[in-house]
Amino acid sequence: MVEGLYIHIPFCANKCPYCDFVSFVSEPSKEYLELLKRELELSKDLPFDLKTVYLGGGTPSLYPTKLWREFFKDLDTRGVKEITMECNPESYKRGDFEELLELGINRLSFGVQSFLEKNLRFLGRWHSPKEGIRAILEAKSAGYENLSIDLIYGLPGQTLQDLREELKVIKDLPITHLSAYLLTPYEDTLFGHLWQKGELKLPSDEQIEEMFLFLSEELSSMGFEHYEISNFAKEGYRCAHNLLYWSHKEFLGLGVSAWSFINKKRFGNYRNLEKYRRAVLQGEKPIEMEESLEGEELLKDYLFVALRTRDGVPKEVLPNIPDHIREFFLEEGDRVKLSKRGWLLINEILLELWDEVANP
Repeated sequence: MVEGLYIHIPFCANKCPYCDFVSFVSEPSKEYLELLKRELELSKDLPFDLKTVYLGGGTPSLYPTKLWREFFKDLDTRGVKEITMECNPESYKRGDFEELLELGINRLSFGVQSFLEKNLRFLGRWHSPKEGIRAILEAKSAGYENLSIDLIYGLPGQTLQDLREELKVIKDLPITHLSAYLLTPYEDTLFGHLWQKGELKLPSDEQIEEMFLFLSEELSSMGFEHYEISNFAKEGYRCAHNLLYWSHKEFLGLGVSAWSFINKKRFGNYRNLEKYRRAVLQGEKPIEMEESLEGEELLKDYLFVALRTRDGVPKEVLPNIPDHIREFFLEEGDRVKLSKRGWLLINEILLELWDEVANP
């Protein structure tokens, strides 16, 4: 049963040097919204019990709200509990937020990334710290209760004092959720190329651990639950859509490069916009790659997503944790999960678990 719908909007005003998502520096295309509706129609045979919708990107907030009004007229969102839109702080004003809320978009995720000017300039963001604060306050005054922000840490030369300055601002903002992402020099990004050439010096593993634990402790003291490696929420405000991913529930992805997980299969759409467009216009599902998951591979996939969360997995899923990595696990009732130190080493721990799964 498909419970989540992810919609990828690939258009951006500029390409951030750290971003490895499929995106294009271009004006948002009205035709693209029509393609999304056509693609959804191609999957009408699937069993839907839609609970969440997530508009991600790219930059969904590049579209004027009047186009989102047209788009949502044709989207059946009855029974949907959470509809999230990713927004750049500079995109919308209070009146726009009021319109989005009327459409049923009841959760906003702002790509703030930092409240320090030097960090925003380094990250290639166009907004100022004041614009980030303004957007959040205007969304709140428009009636939003469910507001999230993204924060990037692990920047060159960043200190704990820098993070304290960020948290001073965050403490006074009416947000209910925060995603804190470690700056990663992905291969096909500007930062990735600079890092490979030795021209981007990132913090050491020890410094990253210190920052990670500092953020976890400080945000917890501010009333945020650290419920997934990179995510923190006030009580009752976990991201319902992302929880579908981490609990192995079925979801459909629409748009260029979007991924889906349905009937024990992961499949991804074309990353090339023209190939995606051509397939949809020809009435074909724009799938570029597909992977069926059974047995051992399905279990590995489940562990990969579920161990990212504070809830972990049922004990029967991991009855025999190897002794040399047991120190990184915690037992809580009938479930087992990674400790915070375990989260820091999750990739290495998963490799050890793969051996256990393959050779029980």
